[in-house]
Amino acid sequence: MSERAIGGVMPAVVPGPVAESLWDRWTAGWAHAAAFSTARSALAALLRQQQPRRLWLPAYVCQTVPDGTAGVPVSWYAVDGQLEPDLSEVEAGDTVLVVDYFGRPALAERRPDVFVIEDRAQALDPDAPPFGDVILYSPRKLIGVGDGGLLVSNQPLPTPDEPGDEALWAANDARARDPDGLDPGGWRLAFIAREAGFEPDGRAMSGRTLAALQGFDWRAEAVRRRANWTALASGLAGMALWPEQDVPFTPLAYPILVEDAAAMSAWLADRRIWAPRHWAEVPSPPSFTGAHDLARRCLSLPLDGRYGAADMARIVEAVRAYPR
Repeated sequence: MSERAIGGVMPAVVPGPVAESLWDRWTAGWAHAAAFSTARSALAALLRQQQPRRLWLPAYVCQTVPDGTAGVPVSWYAVDGQLEPDLSEVEAGDTVLVVDYFGRPALAERRPDVFVIEDRAQALDPDAPPFGDVILYSPRKLIGVGDGGLLVSNQPLPTPDEPGDEALWAANDARARDPDGLDPGGWRLAFIAREAGFEPDGRAMSGRTLAALQGFDWRAEAVRRRANWTALASGLAGMALWPEQDVPFTPLAYPILVEDAAAMSAWLADRRIWAPRHWAEVPSPPSFTGAHDLARRCLSLPLDGRYGAADMARIVEAVRAYPR
């Protein structure tokens, strides 16, 4: 029998009673929350409400982010080799999107003269004070839910104008029927079709996703992810984007830098380890060579709470066996 897959699509979250849910963690202390179907939809609605004169995006970011900019003029800023933002060209009164890459909080100096949207799409729990005036979450990137884009802020927020869609959970439900990932033909196409169908519309978060967030034990997940980070760092720190053995934040993945991320990803896939690229392509102009180099070299090793020490050892062994 084939080894079980590591990484890839998460099965559906089964909510249960928890002391502090992920919804509580994300919304506590904020005056307002607005739950959309996707982060793109949430971002577009926020920008339509704010009508900023200019939006600054990081040069290293997902290709789909510009889809949610609602026609606002976009400028780009650089990030360095450690993914820290360079906001030196941002002018007073501008709006900036700052990303907490792989769950790590951004370390830029906070500027009170700009409006900051903190993108926590990759951040389950950054373990740091909020950096943004508005925080943006995308639970679909972090746990097994079918949709969701959440805004939280102390200022009034836009609200969805269309109902949620429970059918978006079909891919996660199909994945749950294949717990070891031995039959991806039964759910992979549903996942691809769902992702391709998302638009920055006014649809609300589905009730099932809301219930999942209200019944998800984020603390247990955070402990497992940080332990898995430490296990990967013990064998791969020399390849890591950030070589720390222990991290206070809850990581999305363990990012490594290789000469050819596409080739390494294919090598790992042959060993049933699904390591995505964040991101294979970026939408910034080619003049941002550092961001495009990161896109070519950066690979995300899976470490979420489905896995333990034996799985991390298998990943380390596979990465180190790659022919160089």
